[in-house]
Amino acid sequence: MKYCKKCGCLYVTDVCPKCGIEEPEDQPEPEAPDKKTLVHQWIGLLVGIPLFIMAIYVVIHMLYSRG
Repeated sequence: MKYCKKCGCLYVTDVCPKCGIEEPEDQPEPEAPDKKTLVHQWIGLLVGIPLFIMAIYVVIHMLYSRG
């Protein structure tokens, strides 16, 4: 049985009997990226997040040291 996300009706046909919305076909899941791409993304996160926090700290430090 299929479940209509709009009206909450369970049905067996191709189209929901209450609202008439067709259920989209099952889409294949996207392929997982290769290991090299994952490593580069993790390195980017591990380096980028501390740099971003440090940049915020520098800006706040500059604002409070001026006055």
